[in-house]
Amino acid sequence: MKTYHVAVGDKEYIVKVEEIAEGAVSQKTVAAPATPVVSEAGDVELIEAPLQGLVLSVNVNPGNAVKKGDTILIIEAMKLENEVVAPKDGVIQQVFVTQGQTVDAEDALYSIA
Repeated sequence: MKTYHVAVGDKEYIVKVEEIAEGAVSQKTVAAPATPVVSEAGDVELIEAPLQGLVLSVNVNPGNAVKKGDTILIIEAMKLENEVVAPKDGVIQQVFVTQGQTVDAEDALYSIA
């Protein structure tokens, strides 16, 4: 186990990190990835940002067909990349964000039908 001191803004944290062998599964609880908020209007679903951050990439355009689990865009928050994935098979209707844009939690990201 290694101990690190991490400064975020004016606060300092002590973080302990355990190294495990590649391919090994830790028995400790791991935080689940952020899940986008879904708002339905008829057959069109509005996907909202699960957290505040910077849009690093947008991988789709309106009219693109996607499969459930496809990475639609990536949001960076606290130096971590968070993939926002398609909640279902469908067609992208609109994309409301662009690369380099900062979003707040629950901002509209895209719609899918």
